Amino acid sequence: MRVNKWFSGAGLILLALVVLFSTLFTDWLFKGVRFDLTEGSMYTLSDGSKQIVRDIQQPVELQFYFSQEATRDAQGWRAYAKQVRELLEEFALASNGKLKLHVIDPEPFSEEEDRAAAFGLQAINAGGGEEKVFFGLVAQVQPPKAEGDTKKEGDDKTAEERPEPRTEVIPVFQPDRQEFLEYDIAKLVYQVSQQQKPKVALLTDLEVQGGFDMMMRQPSQPWATISQLEQLFDVQKLTGTEQEISTTDYQLLLVIHPKNLSDAMLFAIDQYVLRGGNALIFVDPFAEQEKGLTSTDRASDLNRLFKAWGVDYDKTKVLGDAQLALQVGMGQGRAPVRHLAILQLSDRNLARDNMIVSKLETLHVSSVGFVAHAKDAKTTFEPLLSSSEHAMAFDAEKLALMQDPSELTQGFTPSGTPFVLAARVTGDVQSAFPDGVPQSEGGAEAGNDKPAAKAAEKTPAKADDEYLKASLKPINVVIVADTDMLTDRLWVQVHQFFGQQVAQPFADNGDFFFNSVDVLSGSADLIGIRGRGRFFRPFTVVQDMQRKAEASFQQVQESLTARLQEIEGKLAELQQKQGEDGNVITLTPEMQSDLLKFQQEKLQIRKQLRDVQHQLNQDIDRLDFRLKLINIAGVPLLLTLLAIVIAVYRRKQMRRIA
Repeated sequence: MRVNKWFSGAGLILLALVVLFSTLFTDWLFKGVRFDLTEGSMYTLSDGSKQIVRDIQQPVELQFYFSQEATRDAQGWRAYAKQVRELLEEFALASNGKLKLHVIDPEPFSEEEDRAAAFGLQAINAGGGEEKVFFGLVAQVQPPKAEGDTKKEGDDKTAEERPEPRTEVIPVFQPDRQEFLEYDIAKLVYQVSQQQKPKVALLTDLEVQGGFDMMMRQPSQPWATISQLEQLFDVQKLTGTEQEISTTDYQLLLVIHPKNLSDAMLFAIDQYVLRGGNALIFVDPFAEQEKGLTSTDRASDLNRLFKAWGVDYDKTKVLGDAQLALQVGMGQGRAPVRHLAILQLSDRNLARDNMIVSKLETLHVSSVGFVAHAKDAKTTFEPLLSSSEHAMAFDAEKLALMQDPSELTQGFTPSGTPFVLAARVTGDVQSAFPDGVPQSEGGAEAGNDKPAAKAAEKTPAKADDEYLKASLKPINVVIVADTDMLTDRLWVQVHQFFGQQVAQPFADNGDFFFNSVDVLSGSADLIGIRGRGRFFRPFTVVQDMQRKAEASFQQVQESLTARLQEIEGKLAELQQKQGEDGNVITLTPEMQSDLLKFQQEKLQIRKQLRDVQHQLNQDIDRLDFRLKLINIAGVPLLLTLLAIVIAVYRRKQMRRIA
C-alpha cells in the first residue's frame, strides 16, 4: 500500500517535471509565434508597419515612459498602457533588433522623471490622486559619425560639439486615439529614421497655415490637414512668382485653390509636371471658406493645363446628389433638411482597387465640382471618388443666392449617371504652352513697370529650347474638384487635451489627403496603417428608402405649389381689375367654385403627403424590427439548433457503440 502511495507521489512529481520541461521547450520552440484573436487584430502589425521597421538604416531607441505605481488605482490607464507596451514589443520583434525598447517607470523626484520632462513628455493627472502620470514615448537615433571622426569619449571634443541625436516624441497617448495607436507609433518611427524630411511645394492663396480672422479679430488656426502634413514633410510655400519649380528640390507639388495665376506660374507648373514631378491639385467651383465673395470669385481652375492633360472641368458647375446628401440643422426650432450640395461618400463611391482610397469608408465634400476624361485624350483617367447615379450638375451661382437648402430640390432631376469628383491622371502629354516660354508681364511693351523690369534683369528669360515640349515620362497627377473637404469642419474635431491640441477625426478626409500625398511622394508605407479605425457605416438601405419617399414628396409638393401660384395669380388679376373699376371686390360663383376645389385639392394633397411620410416610417420600422429579430432571436436560435443537432448526433454515436 505504501509502495503504491510512493509510486503515486513519485508519478505526480514526474508528471509535474514533464509538464514543466515540455512548457519550457514549447516556449523556446515557438518563441516569437503569436496568435492575435482580438477584434480588429489590435496586436497584429500591418504590412506598412513591418516595411517601415525593415527600412530602418540606423538603430532606433524607444523609451516608453509610464508611471506604473502612480496609476495603481486607474485600471483603465493601466490596461491601455499594457496594450501600448505589447504593441511596441511587436514593433521591436518585427525590426530584427533595429528597435531597442526600454520600459521606464518615472517615479516622483527621480532622474527618470527629470528626463521625461526634458524630452517634453506631458505629465497628466490620470491616477485619481495628486501624483502626476507620464504616459508617452521617446524615439531617438544617434546621427552617423562624420568621415574621419575617430575621437572617442574623453577626447578633447566637448559634448557641445557632438551632434545631438534625432528625437521624436509622443507627449501623451490620448485614449480617444486608441484606434490610431499603430499609426501613431509607426509615424514616430518613420519620422525619427528619416535623415531629412521630404520637401513639398505648396501653392495657395488660402490661409491654410493659419492667419488672422478679421471677423473674430483673432489669429486663425492652421488646417489640420496642413498641420499634420508639416509633421512628416518640409512644406515650403511658393510665392506664385517662381520662374521654375525644381523636381530635385521638391518630391511633390501641392496646389490648393489656384486663382488668377500668371502665365509664368502656369508654365512653371507645366514644366515641373513634364519633367516628372508629381502634383496634387485641389480646385473648386465654389470655395465656401472664401466668405463675402461672388460665386465667380470663389471658383478656381487650371483649365489650360487640364486640357493638355486630357481633363475636362467646368468651374461654373456644382454637383448635387439626392442619395448622398447630408441633413443640416436650420436652427430656431426648425427641422433639419437635406442639403443636396453637402455629400457623404461611402465605400460604394470609392475606387476599391486604388491604394489611395481602398481602405477608406466615409468622406465628406461640400459644393463639389466634377472632372471628366476629355474626348480623344491620350492620358489614362482613373476615377478615385464618384457620386451616385442620383446626381445633377447646377450653376454655382445658385448656392450664392440660396437662402434655404431646400431650394436646391426645386427642379432637381437626377442625371442617371455618376460624376467623377476626383481622379488620377497618368500618361504622356504635350506642353500646355506649344509656343514656348510665355512673355512675362512687364516686358518691353510695359516699360513703365519698373519693378517688373528690375525682376527681368535679375532673372533673364531662357531660350525656348531649354524647356520641354513634351513629358520626359508619364505624368502622375491627382485632381480633386473640392477644396472644402480639406477644412476641419468636414472631417475632424480639434480640442484641447491637457494643454495640447488633439485632432479627433469623424470622417476619412484626412486619410484621403495623406494617402494621396504619400503615394505621389513615394512614402506609401503609412497608407496601409491609416484608416484601421472606422467611424461609422451609413444605413444605405434606409437612405435609399428616404430618398424615394422624398422624391415622391417633392413631386407632390411642386404640384401643389404650382396649383397654388396659378390660383393666386388669377385672384390678383381679378382684384386689380375690380380695383381699377372702383367696385367692391366680390367673388364670382366661378371663383368660389375654384376656391372650393382648391381647398379640397389642398386637403387631399396634404393627406397624400402624410401618407407618404407614414409609409416611409412604416417601412423603416419594419426593417428595424427585422434587424432586431435577427440579432436578438436569430443568432440564439441558430446556436440552439446547432446544439440540438450535435446532441442528436452524439446520442446516435453512443447507441452504435452500445
